[in-house]
Amino acid sequence: MFKISEQWKDFERPARRGAKGWNKDFSDGISIFLRHDDGARCSLTSDLIQAWQFELPLNRAMASGALRQAWESEPYLGGRRCGSFVSKVAHDEGDDIYWTMDEFAEDWGPSLMTSEEQEKFKAMEFPLTVYRGGTGSIDEVAQGISWTLDLEIAKFYALDWPKRWGIEREPMIVSMQVDCEDDVFAFLDGRKESEMLVPHASLLRDAMTEVTDRVDVRLAG
Repeated sequence: MFKISEQWKDFERPARRGAKGWNKDFSDGISIFLRHDDGARCSLTSDLIQAWQFELPLNRAMASGALRQAWESEPYLGGRRCGSFVSKVAHDEGDDIYWTMDEFAEDWGPSLMTSEEQEKFKAMEFPLTVYRGGTGSIDEVAQGISWTLDLEIAKFYALDWPKRWGIEREPMIVSMQVDCEDDVFAFLDGRKESEMLVPHASLLRDAMTEVTDRVDVRLAG
């Protein structure tokens, strides 16, 4: 049975009412997450995800604020970067994992957005072209949830980012057309990356094409 930690108990607080109350709780969740070190942030992320899976009482707005930070922030543990806090928790649970990144994005994606991001998302006109950068084959890159409206961001993650961390695999940039709003569960722009969360994107593999124009990308030295 899941054991509630002391830091998780902050998120049992009754939710404030209305849009302003949601925004305040969202900000409180961010503040709680940021006041911890990376080890405690990993534990908090794991606690919140387990509470979600066990359907325990949870202040959704506060949890969304904390998990937004967990999605966009990178833990630095043992002298190395470990992806995002969410992906770190998923990796650490290994064969015992009882949730998928696609399920996480579907259930939490909409509530991770700020009110400004929600407005921008609602104003988007579909179909849209999205991109994803990484290393390896198209099939490998297609497994990811995080896509972007900005080709330059995809190029960065295919070329610059891997080199920075000593990854020498073949870069790959993939594009696809997203036909309707229902395929996208969040638009996140906190890092100015125009990120679109597209769960189960691999099911759209036949609609994906490799982007070969990479000449304008400046690799990190």
